[in-house]
Amino acid sequence: ISSAACAQGDTSPAKQTNTRVEQDTIILGKAKVILLNDENDSTDVAWEDKERDTKLENTHWAGLDIGVNLLVNKNNKTDLGSDNKWLEQDYARSLSFRFNLVEQKIRLYKDYVGILVGGGISYNSYGLKNNVEVVSNSEEAPDSTFGVFVPDTLRNFTKNKLRVAYLHIPLMLEFNTSIDPEKSFHIAAGIIGGWKIGSMTKQKFDQDDSAVKLAVRDDFNLTPFTLDLSARIGYKNFTLFATYGITPLFQNNRGAEIYPVTLGLSFIPFG
Repeated sequence: ISSAACAQGDTSPAKQTNTRVEQDTIILGKAKVILLNDENDSTDVAWEDKERDTKLENTHWAGLDIGVNLLVNKNNKTDLGSDNKWLEQDYARSLSFRFNLVEQKIRLYKDYVGILVGGGISYNSYGLKNNVEVVSNSEEAPDSTFGVFVPDTLRNFTKNKLRVAYLHIPLMLEFNTSIDPEKSFHIAAGIIGGWKIGSMTKQKFDQDDSAVKLAVRDDFNLTPFTLDLSARIGYKNFTLFATYGITPLFQNNRGAEIYPVTLGLSFIPFG
């Protein structure tokens, strides 16, 4: 080798004193070694930093979460009692779809430890197993939401659910076992704040040999601002998650004292 130059700067041919006719590259860890052979058979050596663009790498929030919604009482039991039997669930229709649209990671120690923040929209459905009408703010019971059983002979629901939409913002502490996202196990825990942006009941039943669909939009005395405890664990892009409502589904003294729980899987990463 007749000459050697090791630099962090630009190594493009336009900035070399001789015309380059051949280039070889060797990868050493995070460094890229470039061998440039000129027309005089002399070789220059240049170093190029191969540090990753870590703005969004090795984060595990943005994507689609799909889960099952459960309702539990203050003792964390799914048996809500005889007074709340109208809330007995059809779990096949109690699904959660969470679109985690944006994320940002505040790195505390490289990619091993960081604070995760972001945002998204969630749609939570609570399928009602029994033949019930959801009544909200009636003349007999203002500022209250409850269920009224409907005889099967009068109306037999084939679909009956309460659906709630939220904007949500996470604040979580995340740990990774490796800075390489292809080899990293990850775990995160924290809270998710929510703002209710819509709620409705959807029903489907047969009447006079015709299928009838009803959708009623109301606030149903649901808690407008929510807090959930949340945990996420996984490997690469495969993530299991769970959330537990600190705030009840309905506002205090305006509905049953029940708390939402969601268990699911995040399997479509964005970005």
